[in-house]
Amino acid sequence: MGTMVSILQVINVALLIVGGLCCLGALVWLARDGRWRDPLRGVTIPAGGPTIAGVGAAVLAYIALLRIAVSLIDHAPLSGAAPPPGSAAWHRATLAEQAVDLLVALLMAALLAQARRRRPPALRLGPRACLVGSALGLFVLFPLAALQDEMGRILWRWFYPEAAPPLHAVLQALGHSAWGVWGTVQLVVGAVLIAPLTEELFFRGVLLQAVCYHFRQAWLAVAVSALVFGCVHAQPQAVLPLLTMGVVLGYLRLRCGALWPCILLHALFNARTMVFVILAPELLQEG
Repeated sequence: MGTMVSILQVINVALLIVGGLCCLGALVWLARDGRWRDPLRGVTIPAGGPTIAGVGAAVLAYIALLRIAVSLIDHAPLSGAAPPPGSAAWHRATLAEQAVDLLVALLMAALLAQARRRRPPALRLGPRACLVGSALGLFVLFPLAALQDEMGRILWRWFYPEAAPPLHAVLQALGHSAWGVWGTVQLVVGAVLIAPLTEELFFRGVLLQAVCYHFRQAWLAVAVSALVFGCVHAQPQAVLPLLTMGVVLGYLRLRCGALWPCILLHALFNARTMVFVILAPELLQEG
């Protein structure tokens, strides 16, 4: 186990170094020709998009379906006491939530497809350029998220010295899952496949395009989607890195003119976290 921890630490340092170089390269690119004043210069704002009512419909559908699904599985209302992460009841509730996520994802995809039919699509980069953009965005996020996450932990210890910062329920469940290996599989699938798909369809799809549709302001759309993305994860010390991740994803969405690069970046970012936590959970405890 000690060897595995050492290997992962070396990999982590390498990712941070490469990410730092990518950040430096991005700064040089932005400084060239004064692009830093408006990095989204020349980007075509999506002409069509869901309305604010469409955003509300997606949220209400998610809440209603989640209540129904959890009630059917556990024969108890969702308003009851939440089961501890990793317990069998928690896994059942999470399974219901994942099923609802996929159903609502279909609804959001339909909203976006309908908006695309109403208006011509925005100009898009080619698949190769989108892949490069996803890779660069991923490497840029590694050092930024690590630095901001540590800043958040320092601030948390400053304001709440007697309390540990809240840990995401999925990370808690990985340490003691009542479902054993199958519980780990469920959590990995949820974090690497389901969460990136549904979250990007909502935040960089429905929400971002709704703001673009109503206000025609690219940076406002990026900021709103990033702020909501950072706040809904219920981890105060992680709001800043999540906000930064939301900005990078929103920029990638508008620059590429497509949603799949955001889903890919999000999935790879989550996959890296899951690999580190599963293979070396003591690294999480140290952080």
